[in-house]
Amino acid sequence: MKKAFDQTVRDLKREVNKKVLKVPGVEQKVLDATSNEPWGPHGSLLADIAQASRNYHEYQMIMNVIWKRINDTGKNWRHVYKALTVLEYMVANGSERVIDEIREHAYQIQVII
Repeated sequence: MKKAFDQTVRDLKREVNKKVLKVPGVEQKVLDATSNEPWGPHGSLLADIAQASRNYHEYQMIMNVIWKRINDTGKNWRHVYKALTVLEYMVANGSERVIDEIREHAYQIQVII
């Protein structure tokens, strides 16, 4: 019952983000990929994010969410872990700009370690 309730709450939150807050689709995908759920980001979600990173405007949205998630602390440690997972996937499959941006933000990643 709790799992079904949690799933329903998650779905409701996505719908509110999409319709009320008007969160762009790619931003919602990054939020989902870096969620606090106990499982990792889904492969198709990572592929969609990597593909979207080739569009300049979407790339900016993706990276803004990534850097916000990397700065999370405490009980949101999964945000950090999953943001690093998304970055790793984007290095291999996303835009080439990712590598340059990681170099620019290396201090944020070093603070984590």
